[in-house]
Amino acid sequence: MKRLLRPLGIGHLRSVWMTMLISNLVLLLIPVSMGAFLYTKVEASLESGANRSNQAMLEQLKLSLDSKLSEVQKLAQQIIFDPKLEYLLKLDQDAGGPDRYQFIEFMRNTMSRQGSLTNFILDYYVYFRNSDLVLRPGLLTDSHKFYDMYYSYQGMSYDRWRESMLTSFHTMDYLPSATLLRTAEYDPMQSIEKTPLNVITFAQSLPGRDRRDITGTFVILIDESQIKEMFAQIESVSDSSIYIVNSDGRTIMATDRQPLPGELLSRITGTGGLFNQTINGDQKMVSYTSSEKEGWKYVLVTPKSVFMQQIILIKQWALILFALCLAVGLTAAFIFAYRNYSPLRKTVNAILRGNEWSGRPQVNEYELILQSIEGSLHTEKNLRSLLAQQTPVIRSNFLLRLLRGQMDVDASREGGQSLRFMDITFVSDDFSVMVVQLDSIARFNAEPSEEQWALARFIVSNIGTDLIEYPHKAFAVELDRDRVAIVCNFAAEQAEGGERVTRELATALKGMIEERFKIDVTVAVGLPHSGAKSISESYAEAASALEFRIVKGGGTIIYFQDITDVHSHYYYPVDIEVQLINFVRSGDADHALQLLDTIYAMNFESGSITPEYGKCLFFNITSTYLKIMNATGMDQNDILGPDIDLVKDIFSYETAEGMHKRMKRLYEILAESMVADKSGHSAQLLQDMDQFVDEHFTDSNMGLGMVADHFDMTPQYVSTFYKKQSGINLSDHIAKKRIELAKRHMADKEFTNAQIAQLVGYTSDVVFIRAFKKIEGVTPGKYRELVMSCVSDETG
Repeated sequence: MKRLLRPLGIGHLRSVWMTMLISNLVLLLIPVSMGAFLYTKVEASLESGANRSNQAMLEQLKLSLDSKLSEVQKLAQQIIFDPKLEYLLKLDQDAGGPDRYQFIEFMRNTMSRQGSLTNFILDYYVYFRNSDLVLRPGLLTDSHKFYDMYYSYQGMSYDRWRESMLTSFHTMDYLPSATLLRTAEYDPMQSIEKTPLNVITFAQSLPGRDRRDITGTFVILIDESQIKEMFAQIESVSDSSIYIVNSDGRTIMATDRQPLPGELLSRITGTGGLFNQTINGDQKMVSYTSSEKEGWKYVLVTPKSVFMQQIILIKQWALILFALCLAVGLTAAFIFAYRNYSPLRKTVNAILRGNEWSGRPQVNEYELILQSIEGSLHTEKNLRSLLAQQTPVIRSNFLLRLLRGQMDVDASREGGQSLRFMDITFVSDDFSVMVVQLDSIARFNAEPSEEQWALARFIVSNIGTDLIEYPHKAFAVELDRDRVAIVCNFAAEQAEGGERVTRELATALKGMIEERFKIDVTVAVGLPHSGAKSISESYAEAASALEFRIVKGGGTIIYFQDITDVHSHYYYPVDIEVQLINFVRSGDADHALQLLDTIYAMNFESGSITPEYGKCLFFNITSTYLKIMNATGMDQNDILGPDIDLVKDIFSYETAEGMHKRMKRLYEILAESMVADKSGHSAQLLQDMDQFVDEHFTDSNMGLGMVADHFDMTPQYVSTFYKKQSGINLSDHIAKKRIELAKRHMADKEFTNAQIAQLVGYTSDVVFIRAFKKIEGVTPGKYRELVMSCVSDETG
């Protein structure tokens, strides 16, 4: 420590007391400055808050009013789309007797059926132009009497009312607010008294298809006071004015008699927004939102002076808090600076006393403590650097180079000493290598991942190195994701027993891994070798033995000495190929499969064929398959499906046994196809399929798979055969049979759609409705209504 501090010189210690005090004062100035800055933003913040509040209230008003308007639309749809209304619109003015009864019946069954009116909808009526009649719940009269005695508009004559509202073209129009003079309880012996009431009028021309063919009008009267009650809360909170403007810019209603200026209306675009506007010299905040139902815009105009009162109050409180914070902050800055410096001063004094300083260094306290810690950590840093060696990585790389023959084995004493830093010590130059192939870890873990594969390799590596007998040694190295090599090093005095040790190790390793850890493996073992190149030679032999996994199959132990006497040929003469072709073309699947078994047994069961020639054999058998299809003109997509590549499909199997089973299945399908393509048999087969469908189409399991299982064929072939022979898909044929039966059941009123669906073979009424609409073009419910209406017309 003295060595580190002495070069700094001796002198007075520069104290951090003033630094702490100045820092606390700066920290005090930060919130004060931020407060001053935030004050300048208060006005904008309050304005933004007021705008958001206004916008939220407008949105709430829009939702409430849209909900009320949906009642208007619902009532209009119920009346307008009544089928009897169009008939009444065509009756002329002289309608009487039975025709007048039709109006009364429509009033009783349709107009009065809508239930009691809500407070929002004051009343509604229908005007019939040809007959000049007005029909409302409980009333049928001519238009002149209706206007004079029941509903009239203040300042509007009968002719103007009839022309602008009843005979003009309207499409779901909401007319601006107007004063309605509503007649009180009418007494013929007394004078008529009319009560004024502001209303918004909804008008829809009838039938509404052409503005030149207006035969009537449907009118709904909306109580404006109900809408103003919704406005009351917003007006009381913000002292604002509310306007409702339609898509044409006309004011439907407003809480203020002063109209909106045209300049303001031009800025109200889009679905919503807010902006400032000067109206008659006063600053206003304007918020608006748009209704998706009618295209109305709800406009809220608020005086800016409403929220400026809060600005003045905040300014007064800000000045008081500023003075208070400044006084308290200065006091706290001195107190906290002293308290924080006190332990720091004690620590520095302890360091100086422990090193017997005669004076004080010309550094501050923090630098003194930092340099003291750096001196203490210097030795520890050197020790940690020695522990940072990457021994496992270097060891694995070294063993891989030995396997590949990139370097020679050095088992001498000097060479052994040089390898100890990798935890490798060879006992001799006698080695043998075995390669463990992890065929599958599905039994080890149902959902294999990279972590599970790494764990499986770790298990194989540890068991392989632990099972070898003493004084022999073993070293494991990972070659690939699913492959591990075990390097066996035999003791010099027992090197002659290396083959026995290797066989026992391979047997014990495979048994333990498969039984205890449920990992399926194939083990390939090379011969024992001695010398500098022994590891690479034995590894090459083990790799060659592993190639015979395609012949021996997975889950076996393959020794290199057992494959040295294999022959480079395979058995598949031309006469056998011709015989196989004849069996398939004649549809004799049994003899074709027996012949394939014979070919497989003669080539693979003896174990004398190389993997390369085994692949050539299956390639030739696949070539024979393609020859048969080409000679007969059959389409591979019809037999196997469009997504199967025959060659890739066969060679996707890792063992000869898997290829053989797949090839037998393909030849079986091809032989069945040959039988089904014969004309006489095809007609009979089609007839049998139709009979089977007729007998079982009400079964919920009936489908392509059920037919294929019954006739012992593949679903792909059944689908292709039936479409080719009958011209329609089998699934469409089954659906038509079910729908025809369902239509017969619909004549019985006691059956529901769900019951009919089960009767005809559908497990769900949703599937039944979808299938019925696809074939008939309408839903079952609509079809039943049409059938019942036809029956009623015939009986009537």
